[in-house]
Amino acid sequence: LTAYSYCMQHGLFEGSVVTVAAGNVGSGSVVCGVTHCGGKRTLPVTCPYFVSRRADVLLVQESQQLVTSPFTPDTTSELSMKHTPYITVTGTSATVTVGLGTVSGNANDPIHPTANDHFIENIFVVDQNDAVIAMSELSATTSPPSLTFDIPIGTNSMRAYSLCNRHGLFAGETVDVMNASYTRPECELARCLPDDTGVVGGRCVLFDVIDTDSLVQQLLMHGTSSPFTPDATSELSMKHTPYITVTGTIARVTVGLGTVSGNPADPIHPTTASTDPTLVHYIRFIYVKDQDGVVVAAVSLTPLSALPYLEFEIPAGTTTLTAYSYCMQHGLFEGSVVTVASKNVGSGSVVCGVTHCGGKRTLPVTCPYFVSRRADVLLVQESQQLVTSPFTPDTTKGGGRFLFPVRCSTQLGPMRSTNT
Repeated sequence: LTAYSYCMQHGLFEGSVVTVAAGNVGSGSVVCGVTHCGGKRTLPVTCPYFVSRRADVLLVQESQQLVTSPFTPDTTSELSMKHTPYITVTGTSATVTVGLGTVSGNANDPIHPTANDHFIENIFVVDQNDAVIAMSELSATTSPPSLTFDIPIGTNSMRAYSLCNRHGLFAGETVDVMNASYTRPECELARCLPDDTGVVGGRCVLFDVIDTDSLVQQLLMHGTSSPFTPDATSELSMKHTPYITVTGTIARVTVGLGTVSGNPADPIHPTTASTDPTLVHYIRFIYVKDQDGVVVAAVSLTPLSALPYLEFEIPAGTTTLTAYSYCMQHGLFEGSVVTVASKNVGSGSVVCGVTHCGGKRTLPVTCPYFVSRRADVLLVQESQQLVTSPFTPDTTKGGGRFLFPVRCSTQLGPMRSTNT
């Protein structure tokens, strides 16, 4: 065997020839494919979204259930058996389902239900180092709740967790891993809220789920079944109140008085990602209702979303809009009713789908692989083509074909490694 390495700065290098003994030769043929190609696998193993969302889930557990740890499996409790997540391993992939009946085969064993006011909203899995290796955001439109993923390389054991919007966070049993895949953990959600869902009775199912869940959390965590209303004397209220700005037929919702007042002293809602449940702080949902109380637009945000906002075209027939923002720390806030002039009403109908659902979009905008690979491409351009910028379109040359200058290399072979 003779190995070669190509450095983007210094060129191609050849290693010494290695003789292979008969006892070291495998039985297979050449595998025609690269074993690693970069991309998502080059991102940090500790995914910012996973870490912050897990802290957020623990905050919900403490605020809603008054305990700081997940509930552990209890085979004597109907509630526990219904909410416990179970891991099933098939080859190098794993699937998490919720409820004993999903794995026991016994029709009498409980399975977690899925309803607008009662559903599993998050499933995640940790490895032997307590690092999150997979996560899925769910909603009442996801039935049955589940998470399927490739078991990352280096995984020796796994434990699943499921978050019920009513009953809190439940942990499953630890499962030993015999066969891991060759992939590294991927920093993306296995599933996020769907971009498109059904319409029932003229109402968007997912929008109603967001509204219902926000009110359920408001009651469980803050003791009231109504949103907090604007209070100009309260710093907390001014920071969390959603404000609607209308430009043409487009409505934009932002959170915090400072987003619309122009006064730098006025508060704007922060977005803080953290591993500490007491520090993670962000707007989870923004949604808007029309004069009939129908939700006409919604956005699902994450701890990595920058300035929380929602932008949409005002649907035909709209006369008023009222915005709502749900903060994971402080609850549901209602904005003032905004009257919509006829000239600002669009011609379209309600678009039934969240405008942002997390996952890959919540990763840092500056992706390490993308940035480094772009720099590498520009280096190639300079070294090979003797220019520092990309070639721009020129349809006057070669009948629309691009003509690139070619620089011939005087190096006819790879540089060989030496003792020096």
